[in-house]
Amino acid sequence: MNYLENILIIKIHKNTAFAYGLMKYFTCCLLLMSPFLAFSQAEFEAGNMAYEKGNYSFAIEQYEQVLNEGKHAPELYYNLANAYFKTNNLGKAILNYERTLLLRPRDADTQTNLAIAQARTVDIIQPLPPFFLTRWWRSLQNGLSAGAWSGLTILMLWLALAGFSVWLLASLREHKKRGFLTGVVSLILFATTFMLAAQRTAGQHNSNKAIILAKEVALRDAADADSPDILELHEGTKVSLLDQIGEWHKVRLPNGEQGWLQGDSFEEI
Repeated sequence: MNYLENILIIKIHKNTAFAYGLMKYFTCCLLLMSPFLAFSQAEFEAGNMAYEKGNYSFAIEQYEQVLNEGKHAPELYYNLANAYFKTNNLGKAILNYERTLLLRPRDADTQTNLAIAQARTVDIIQPLPPFFLTRWWRSLQNGLSAGAWSGLTILMLWLALAGFSVWLLASLREHKKRGFLTGVVSLILFATTFMLAAQRTAGQHNSNKAIILAKEVALRDAADADSPDILELHEGTKVSLLDQIGEWHKVRLPNGEQGWLQGDSFEEI
């Protein structure tokens, strides 16, 4: 079901032994890259019902309980973000919208809701434009889920093995040439899609980015409470995590400025 309340979009998401062994190995590895999306349906539905009735606090409790059991899904993060938004908790709302986009980066509704939430934050920081090759690779990486890239990787491996088998076993020269070409191209595509799948999965488990949850916190010049303030940051601001000394974390803002924050002021995406 889809719900539209005010301007916020709400969705409740209800040929040889060696080759064979190599194939099994890569298949197992790649399947492990796919995100685990199963979750407790009873608690999830209880949260959905509470949300529909306007009991956002109870909905949050139910969704968080599912997360505490170690279950994850984009639908879960999305609904949790909506519930936090309804309780005016912008930090937690933005955090969970960002987590949704880690699993489903091209979801238009999540992108819209995230933009609405970010528009209500205090800090306005203009990000530095990324290098065009970085932007292109990131866009390609986010074009498919980790599971989809893993599936393509398995397909490319099969095609490479089939191509080289034809090259080795075919009697006609023309067939050998086509088999070799197919094998080489598929092998290159296998390496590319494997890298994309691995990076996509790694990004889902460790984004190295965080959202500030404190209403207001000082970005300091050094990992010391007595060090000079660089500027004041507010709830909902996104930072990149660079380093850590004890409870202090070195972060970078979207505009490239760097400083230190205490670990209790933010939560990693």
